[in-house]
Amino acid sequence: MATLTPEEALNYLYSLIPKGIKLGLKNISAVLNELGNPQLNTPSIHIAGTNGKGSTAAFCESILRNAGYKVGLYTSPHLNHFGERIQINRIPLTESEVMQLVAKIKNVVENLKIPITFFEFGTAMAFLHFAEQETDINVIEVGMGGRLDATSLCKGDITIITSIAKEHTSYLGNKIEEITFEKASVIKEGGTVFAVKGIKKVHEVIKNISDQKSANAQFLGEHFVFKKTPGKNSPLLITYQNHDVCLKDLEISLTGGFQASNAALALSACMHHARRTGKEISEQSIRTGLKNTSWAGRMEVISSRPTILLDIAHNPAAVKEMAKSAQKLFSYTRVFVIYGAMKDKQSDEMLQKLTSFADHFILVRPNQERSENPTRFKRILKKYNASCEVIKSIPKAIRKVKQTALSDDMVCITGSIFTVGEAKQYLENESDFKTNFSPSTGLHLNG
Repeated sequence: MATLTPEEALNYLYSLIPKGIKLGLKNISAVLNELGNPQLNTPSIHIAGTNGKGSTAAFCESILRNAGYKVGLYTSPHLNHFGERIQINRIPLTESEVMQLVAKIKNVVENLKIPITFFEFGTAMAFLHFAEQETDINVIEVGMGGRLDATSLCKGDITIITSIAKEHTSYLGNKIEEITFEKASVIKEGGTVFAVKGIKKVHEVIKNISDQKSANAQFLGEHFVFKKTPGKNSPLLITYQNHDVCLKDLEISLTGGFQASNAALALSACMHHARRTGKEISEQSIRTGLKNTSWAGRMEVISSRPTILLDIAHNPAAVKEMAKSAQKLFSYTRVFVIYGAMKDKQSDEMLQKLTSFADHFILVRPNQERSENPTRFKRILKKYNASCEVIKSIPKAIRKVKQTALSDDMVCITGSIFTVGEAKQYLENESDFKTNFSPSTGLHLNG
């Protein structure tokens, strides 16, 4: 097996991206079989849905880790470094580990002479790494859809389905029932699924698939519930209750009222796993796990005066929730939105929803092949008479807003994980930023 340098390993990985998205399990199954089917070594909590998958995965990981489990975490995409996708006890892959895993799997792929996509390769890396490191449980986020997603080969009978909305319609279908079918098809035979009940059409599809697979469907709002503590926005406090547990004033670390449902789903799945394995997760582990969960780029405030908010909202439902939460949580005079997105996203609807939130848009183009030209966004915003300008470079846009925004304004960077990742990397590395913006303490919080 030829050795690779870290740079060669990453270059090889990223060379797979042009092969695009190929839903199907034949090729990834062949690769995993040749590797000894590492995905079957460890039970998993498998998370599908449209919005909230990553945050829910982070809640699961934190609760389980605080309860003493060795937890594998596989999410996508990454903000800045590939190793963020594959973590054990929140420690990302090192350069050396990336290099070794890429070399092993590259050797298998070349021997089998089969094409493989970037996501399939990354999924194989995660399964192999978790098996080699002998994790106790893995938390696996679906890449797209679910039924034909490479992650669906994971072992484990616990599934979480977060909120569902229209996305990736060219792959998953135009109707909400079709999209729900693709996502809910990850439910395992005889397993248990914890799901957001959603609208009637969504609920019916999840229930039907569960019945067909003799799976136990547990719906938020029906089989388990949460209530927010009145008048408390930050920190968010909830009371969680199911048929035999009631936990009061659980502190949720992640910003945004919508995180309460993600936390309830995660908590339900973790407690179920513990019961199935004859273990008990203590109340203290639950409280500490929820309070200490971190998830970069999701309603993340990285400075104040002005408040700078990063959120990877990349579809209309997520944008709507982000704006609603920001309006509820923060006090500000004006909002500057730095927006950049990929060509396949529903930017027309996303920008429309943002017009009632933003006072001024700065439209950017992330450094990605799939990025949409921001001049198209400008044409959309003109229909709504929105104040906007195009500054394609994200660093230049940040420098411009730094000169414009006052201390009581808010800067919201959103539209894509690539927009947020590029902005976050620039802000964290820019010494000028550190001297001109205040760190995220003493925020202008409402409530």
